[in-house]
Amino acid sequence: MLWDFDGTVANTEPVWIASQIEVMASYGVPYAYEQAVKLCGVSAAVSIRALFDAHEEVHGEPPQIEGPELWQQIVDGVIQRIKEEPLPWLPGARELLIELHAKGVPMALVSASPRDMIDAALAKVPDGSFDVVIAGDEMPRSKPAPDSYLLAAERLGAAADDCIVVEDSIYGTAAGRAAGAAVIAVPCMQDLDEHPGQLLIPTLAGLTVNDLARIWHELKEAADE
Repeated sequence: MLWDFDGTVANTEPVWIASQIEVMASYGVPYAYEQAVKLCGVSAAVSIRALFDAHEEVHGEPPQIEGPELWQQIVDGVIQRIKEEPLPWLPGARELLIELHAKGVPMALVSASPRDMIDAALAKVPDGSFDVVIAGDEMPRSKPAPDSYLLAAERLGAAADDCIVVEDSIYGTAAGRAAGAAVIAVPCMQDLDEHPGQLLIPTLAGLTVNDLARIWHELKEAADE
């Protein structure tokens, strides 16, 4: 079982958005909520380029700061909020994680977020939930490339097409499909479309391990037709 984090396990996308808006405001850039939503699930490099573009639109030049430093200011704001506030679990995610762990299902967390942010969030997740953790800053290519999901499956000792990916974003679901996994798409901040090999559902609430097994078989059978 391969899990995304932001917008899938916990509703931390609004935390990222708030931090982006706050940091950009400190540089005199009125960064819109709609602009930030478009960056859900993308890599740091893509986000930095968008933030620099927004600065240039307002001031006619890029900010007098290196991209990674600007991004770290945003990450630091996210980490501070995560440490100070209860983890905003999405419906059904915590319960499903606990059931999967209790039944010995190997699980990996595969996120586009950096390791320091993921570590702060994992401190509020039940111990031992994830056997493998892949952070965005540990991968040369981030989602929608399948690399992170392929690596996670390999480290779990499984083939990606034997796994289920749970995702909420356009880039994340694309990465799961490209890896050959069965994808459960649960929209959070972005609208998602139907795709072969992907089940679109509104929530994880009420979903059980038996449901996951059925969904995997149905998606694989449909792909073979």
